[in-house]
Amino acid sequence: MVLPIKAVDGVELDLAEGKTIAEARVLDHSARLKLSWDRFVRLKAAADAVTQNVKSGKKLLDAGGYDGALALFLPEYKMDVIDRATTGGSVLNIPATDRSYDAVIAVDVLEHIEPTDRSKALEEFARVARQHVILNYPCRESKDAQELALKLTDNQLIKEHVQWELPDSDWVLADLEKYRFSGTVKPHTSIAIWLGQYVALNLAPDAALDLNRHLVENYADEPFARPLYHLVVCERLDA
Repeated sequence: MVLPIKAVDGVELDLAEGKTIAEARVLDHSARLKLSWDRFVRLKAAADAVTQNVKSGKKLLDAGGYDGALALFLPEYKMDVIDRATTGGSVLNIPATDRSYDAVIAVDVLEHIEPTDRSKALEEFARVARQHVILNYPCRESKDAQELALKLTDNQLIKEHVQWELPDSDWVLADLEKYRFSGTVKPHTSIAIWLGQYVALNLAPDAALDLNRHLVENYADEPFARPLYHLVVCERLDA
């Protein structure tokens, strides 16, 4: 059973005619509490990195952000979104000038790009980012949990995690260094909680609504023995 990604309420994408980058407008900030737990924690981690490194009011690009849900966590910033499914644009060819965004954020995007194209995506992120590139993706330490999740749910998104392999963070940092970016990797989020809630979300989606709300409200910052995600925060050295 494949669970489709559902656009969250509370964000509107304003797409001008002939354009493939949309402006994200927050309509209801509280809609973030309706996100699945795993999506909430990864967007929150990326948003925290933004607020720690980028001044409010700056212009951000949510690359591969689908419905623009990241904007729910960053209402004090100007947020644009590019995504093949919702705006018709590709992160492999971003229609923006060099250094036109103060930061480019890609949350759970890199692992869904074929490995042969990942370097091109990083090149585009670095090209349009004036100061920061912030990435989040499932880390290789979660491989066995990803394989089990695929076995139990046959979810297409998890299938790409397993078949294409998860990004190697050492490679990501080295590749971004070619464009004069230097960064750090922060592991985060409990694999154990993710596995339980993700299986429930796929196999019993109605019951998972209450489960996810409870997890979001009470267990968004749980400690972990092994991480689910890597948050990569890179800064341009020649900004």
